[in-house]
Amino acid sequence: NGNGIFIFTDRGGDRIERAVLGGEPELLMESRLYDVFDSIENLRSFVAKRDPKRIAVNISSAKKLSLPEGRHLFDGLSHTDYLNLKKALGEPYASRLVSAEKLISDFRSERVAGEIIEFSKVANITRRLLERALSNEVITPGKTTLLDVCWWLEEQRKKQGLERGWFPTVFLSPPDGHEISNTDRIIQPGDVLQIDWGIGRNNFFTDMKRFAYVLKENEKELPGWVQTAFDNACKIRELIRKNVRSGKTGREQLDNLKQLVAKAGFVYTEEERPSKVKGVEVNIGMHSAGNLGHDVGASLFEIFPLRTSYVIRPNSIIAFEFIVFTPAAEWGGNKVPVCIEENALITNHGIEWLHPPQNKVLIIR
Repeated sequence: NGNGIFIFTDRGGDRIERAVLGGEPELLMESRLYDVFDSIENLRSFVAKRDPKRIAVNISSAKKLSLPEGRHLFDGLSHTDYLNLKKALGEPYASRLVSAEKLISDFRSERVAGEIIEFSKVANITRRLLERALSNEVITPGKTTLLDVCWWLEEQRKKQGLERGWFPTVFLSPPDGHEISNTDRIIQPGDVLQIDWGIGRNNFFTDMKRFAYVLKENEKELPGWVQTAFDNACKIRELIRKNVRSGKTGREQLDNLKQLVAKAGFVYTEEERPSKVKGVEVNIGMHSAGNLGHDVGASLFEIFPLRTSYVIRPNSIIAFEFIVFTPAAEWGGNKVPVCIEENALITNHGIEWLHPPQNKVLIIR
């Protein structure tokens, strides 16, 4: 209760000094996690004694009047508190305030064993529910709607006491390229069907996709054009898996992946939709995950330029996300989108799956 400030100072050595100024710190004292307890009135003298070159606080470095995704995680200091903090510090320390967003990003990215284990468990629950949803257990072609599948997933989530990341996105990708999602549209034979969904438990939230095809009445097995589209996606998945690791920035690695995609005979596109360009197109949008489906850690995603400039920390959880658009004569030459999204760990040695990835097209009869 009351006003308080947590201050972490690198004073050399193996331990970051941990201090609490103000508030009612009795419980914190019992925890034995903090080294210094003092009055908030002594803030200036506390800082002056340590004379830091930079003072990182929970504000954003954003220069535009907008709300970038995840900004609330590192921009929690109110305008009033910011002004009062500057006044309490005085010069020269008030001029040394900088955004702590990169520090917060790193802190939220590098995972310990217990976090990895729990996230993996939630990811496997997500995977199993998605694969059940894209089966004849849930879908009867000619009868079941997209919304029926959404609500089935929601019912399963509630039964298991899981939190909602977002309402399930169940979508069709017809040949004309216009995505249809979460409507009363009835699922029909010949449909290319996909789901994008995330659920949570113990402050961990997943972000995952699964891909399925609904067989036509005269089809006994997966048609070749669907298999080819999925095979192309698997090739790109392996290309990415072999060439991403911690210790480099997202920008370095994304730029390298774009070159590797081209060398492999594919066409890289910055759009998340197909174009008229000849060939198989690829778009990569890998983002941090963990405590949110879209977390604030280092990413490989053009729509998050700041996070893509960050160095990827070891043991970072990533949403391994990309789209491959493969032309199909059966679609009049239009491109079949295969949206892949798995949850993985980025280590010094490369990518490690946190659940079994999708290795075959889910078939609905």
